[in-house]
Amino acid sequence: MIDDKNLNQFTLVDVIERRIHFTNTNTIFDKVDFKDMNEGELLAYNEMLADVKEMKESEFVSKYLKIINKLAIQFENEEFTDKREIEKMSGYNNAIVNILKCINPIYEYDLED
Repeated sequence: MIDDKNLNQFTLVDVIERRIHFTNTNTIFDKVDFKDMNEGELLAYNEMLADVKEMKESEFVSKYLKIINKLAIQFENEEFTDKREIEKMSGYNNAIVNILKCINPIYEYDLED
């Protein structure tokens, strides 16, 4: 999986692809226990992988900040009630935050406060 590129050639695509690979192949976490979380993460990573190849940084950041802000409201309003759905959407949210943090660490924090 590691291509041993020069680090100045290492891109966000590489980061996302490695996250996908890790989520699919890791043996650290029990796959059964994290099935729904992983499903959400993979959904987000695959969406972001497509977008990162087509969008400018500002478009990408704007799109995914809107998504995590919407998810925050949905979690706050307890719109997700099924345990599996909560886990999946948590994984989806966490994956987005993980990638946004690679662009700028500030995105780890709730900027609405």
